[in-house]
Amino acid sequence: MKQLKKLDRRHDTKELASMIKNSKSFNILMCSRPGGDRGPGLTYGHHVKALNQDKNGRFYVNELWSLQDKNDINNYDVLWFYAKGFDPRLYSFLKDNYPYKKFMFGPNVLLDKPDVGAADKWDEWFLSNVEFDLYIDQVEFYNNHVKKFIRKDLVHKADYLDKCVTFDIDPSIIENKDIKYDCLVYSKKRRYDDNYEHFHDGLVGLLKENNISFVELTYGNYKRQEYFDALLQSKCCINMSLDECPGIATYESMFMNTPIIGSPHNTPSIFNQDFWVHDTDYMTSKYLKRKEDAHNKYYEKIVSFLNGGIEMPVSPREYILKHAGYERYANDAYKLMLEYFN
Repeated sequence: MKQLKKLDRRHDTKELASMIKNSKSFNILMCSRPGGDRGPGLTYGHHVKALNQDKNGRFYVNELWSLQDKNDINNYDVLWFYAKGFDPRLYSFLKDNYPYKKFMFGPNVLLDKPDVGAADKWDEWFLSNVEFDLYIDQVEFYNNHVKKFIRKDLVHKADYLDKCVTFDIDPSIIENKDIKYDCLVYSKKRRYDDNYEHFHDGLVGLLKENNISFVELTYGNYKRQEYFDALLQSKCCINMSLDECPGIATYESMFMNTPIIGSPHNTPSIFNQDFWVHDTDYMTSKYLKRKEDAHNKYYEKIVSFLNGGIEMPVSPREYILKHAGYERYANDAYKLMLEYFN
């Protein structure tokens, strides 16, 4: 396995053993993680930090590839597979040798195509063979789809745990934005979004036609600092993805105090539902399908916001600090584990 940088927080073996005996703490061994520095990888990083930095000391999180000896696995009571793609032999080894451990999976394990089930051979293997105590997704909407395809005799429980986010940034920078644009157009096409070009070109055309200034960034083609700079220069952000689960970009936008306009499917944890655009229809053959006039609906919502037609009882940043900060994440994770593992 690839050797990654070890986590900052450390306990010796004796201290770990002592923590396991304490029913109010959980020792978690991460057994898989997403690669790269895009959304899933960034979300995983926040996940580990939030639990290891828990001010109440209720968690100790380490990574399997950081262990010096396989016997150290005995020091952990929860084995958590965070992302798909791990070697089936790893799961089989752990399940055969540590059947008394709690096995936890998600959120980046299933499903690339939640409407139809398995997207590839690996998914088929997972759905047919993997037994676990708890599967989690990041929103209830997706968790309900996962429940349709996993074998009921292999699953004990399924639930959801929303993501978290925080950054080291001077609050005065956020409070004193240098606004240059009416909106940031965040362009992201999903694999099953057949109407994306029609939607994108229609909305961009309306913005240009009506002199609404904007800057556009396309997923996978920008540096993170570019995104943060654009958020600080824009009055609002337009999430154009058909579904996001929600993406980390949604949380980052609100953290930078930039309201985000999107659908209930790409911004389910949005701080104010008045920013939602109901632009999709449920389908039987596909997961979601965007309505033909979706660009008009988005445009109307943008104009309403720019003209002061949407009230904000709290700022996006206030909301995200309260509902998606590290403390909230640790509290929710702890409640889940107490409910299912204790």
